[in-house]
Amino acid sequence: ARLTDKSQDEIQQLCVNHSNVWSILCILNVLHSLVDISNIKKQLEAISQGVDPQTVAGDFGKLSFYKMLGYFSLVGLLRVHSLLGDYYQAIKVLEPIEIHKKSAYSHIPACQISTSYYVGFA
Repeated sequence: ARLTDKSQDEIQQLCVNHSNVWSILCILNVLHSLVDISNIKKQLEAISQGVDPQTVAGDFGKLSFYKMLGYFSLVGLLRVHSLLGDYYQAIKVLEPIEIHKKSAYSHIPACQISTSYYVGFA
């Protein structure tokens, strides 16, 4: 797993065969797809309006795994947009999340710290 353990040929092979692995378009596409599949934005809007989020969750959004995956994908989008220097979009992507209230991200300290850092930075 470490590059120091790989031979020069193996490193070259990784670069040639997987040149688009960390492409920014691929990363944004994956994160947005996870947000869309989980319907997390609709669920968070429903919660803020006092409606049961299960009514808008869809097939995947009803599963807690996909719900949390969508939630943390929003935080991932915040981080990516901040690193790209697109601070407006970084803040815009978190609109459905009520940061000042206790929510799913506040149960995981690393997520809470990361979110607070990037929101403060943006």
